[in-house]
Amino acid sequence: MKLINNILILGVTSSLLLVSGCSDDNDSSPVPVNPPVTESPKAVDITILHTNDHHSYLEGQTYDLKIDHDENVDGIEDIRLNLGGFSRIASAISEYRDENTLVLNSGELNGTLYFSLYKGEVDIKVFNYLDLDAYQLGNHEFDEGEARLVELIEMANFPILGGNVQPTSDSPLFNSNIEPYVIKEINGEKIAILGVLKVEKTRESSMVTDAVEFIDEIESVKTHVADLTAQGVNKIILLSHVGYDFDQVIAEQVTGVDIIVGGDTHNALDSTGELAQLGVNVTGEYPTIVNNPDNEPVYIVQAWEYAKGLGRLNISFDANGKVTDIDGNLELLVGQPYQVKDESGSWVNATPQKITDISTAISNIASIREIEGDVAVNDIIQPYKESLAEYQKVELGTVTQTMPFTRIPTDFIAGQQPSGSYAAQVVADAFLTYLPKADVSIQNAGGVRSEFTSGVFTVADAYTILPFSNTVVTIDMTGAQIIKVLNEGLTYSQGISGSTGSFPYSSHLRYDVLLGAAEQQGIVNVEVKDRGTNEWSDIDINATYSVATNSFTAQGKDGYVTFAEVREANSAAFEESDVVYVVPLIELFRDELENNILPTLNTDEYCLKSVTTLL
Repeated sequence: MKLINNILILGVTSSLLLVSGCSDDNDSSPVPVNPPVTESPKAVDITILHTNDHHSYLEGQTYDLKIDHDENVDGIEDIRLNLGGFSRIASAISEYRDENTLVLNSGELNGTLYFSLYKGEVDIKVFNYLDLDAYQLGNHEFDEGEARLVELIEMANFPILGGNVQPTSDSPLFNSNIEPYVIKEINGEKIAILGVLKVEKTRESSMVTDAVEFIDEIESVKTHVADLTAQGVNKIILLSHVGYDFDQVIAEQVTGVDIIVGGDTHNALDSTGELAQLGVNVTGEYPTIVNNPDNEPVYIVQAWEYAKGLGRLNISFDANGKVTDIDGNLELLVGQPYQVKDESGSWVNATPQKITDISTAISNIASIREIEGDVAVNDIIQPYKESLAEYQKVELGTVTQTMPFTRIPTDFIAGQQPSGSYAAQVVADAFLTYLPKADVSIQNAGGVRSEFTSGVFTVADAYTILPFSNTVVTIDMTGAQIIKVLNEGLTYSQGISGSTGSFPYSSHLRYDVLLGAAEQQGIVNVEVKDRGTNEWSDIDINATYSVATNSFTAQGKDGYVTFAEVREANSAAFEESDVVYVVPLIELFRDELENNILPTLNTDEYCLKSVTTLL
């Protein structure tokens, strides 16, 4: 059901109908007519409900939040619960939505098996049900090629925006329904929603071809704002997929934009102080305020990631299109089962009394709420979910040789059969196969939880080996930083932490290992394989390489602190693929291996050249 009064056709300008009266011999002048009556702009209140970067996480996910729910417990406990999902988001939208509401999504697709198998079909069906007022393309919408994107656009019954996307006649997207903006009417007031996509990331991190051209982000926004202003629109929302920092640059440089609803960088924004207390990494205020060139405020919001919650922004405009009042927050949507830790530190189901206490505590926090899922969304997803369950049984291929997952290798010399985690080597290889623009990859041993057993290999086996919800990321690093981070993983695996899982395995890197060596001296003679020539050479400590790894180690976990330091020093060096890291392994077997057969270990390609234990 459409709750907004009208969608105005883009670029349409009003024309006056000139009525001429009859003339006679005595007076040839036209009969005077009264000028048309036009309504003056007036104040209006609107609500924006928004999501971004869901990456095909359609269902709720298990998550740990810190909730102070028990006055008898010393300190705030972690509560394990089910967070987000579009079923809960749909329920919240249904509750909050009225005639003054806009429901917006800043993109984007791809990240789970729902996309790998169904290529966006489920996502679009859910968004059709949500009756979005606008959807901004993200870079990953191009991941299955332009022809598939055309099919998704044709499935959609909501406007899809991309103000700076210009397909040429050589692209299947030519003449597709990608709009620069849409204009809505709320209480007779025109509200424009203008789209913009991040150009460089789309060109470099998707399957878009040169047949699609892009306009500079800022110039595109300026051009369309001028067009809208000429049409008499003075209330403009920018639906952006360029990232939080770039949103602030646009706000500083463009006059006429009132609100920016952003995406791409997965920022959790909050002004209540509550999300940080819940354990969420908050990176700015909700809304973030930046002044434009006329020293007028622009309000920027984002709603985190992976359908974990819903952004809710209430805005009052005056007749001149100026924001006179604004408030809102990101709201996390949760439900049972609830789990707590017992005395041994193990997760156990919460008792009925604890469930009551947890529910009471949640009801007193504005940024989190319990909510039941929407039955219709569950019904949309359910057949695909059942199909996914069946897919778990699908045979992907065959494993020729059992690939062990021994974390810490034992001694061997060059030329001998190597020891260690062959399984981690396969996972690292899968990363590079999936991310062709990465140069090398690094996988911590503990991120691989089972061997590749010889024989038939199924989807369920892939999930047994990689059960975590980590994603695959890339970080641009120098050769010196790569050597440093490899040594950090080695040192941590042998330290007092007892975390043997940090031992580093790699693809397109190989090195000698000295167990028991001093810090930063255990991994030596590092070589890198060029993906273009397939030749090995000594790593260049001054050259920059794109390193694929999992999101866990990328945070500096398991002792890989240089990953975090590089990311902190230069956010542009880091890129999140948002793809769950079991997906590259599945696609390796399904699409890349000859006859879907994983061959025996190629010792020349194995990351460990030798291992020596120092006395």
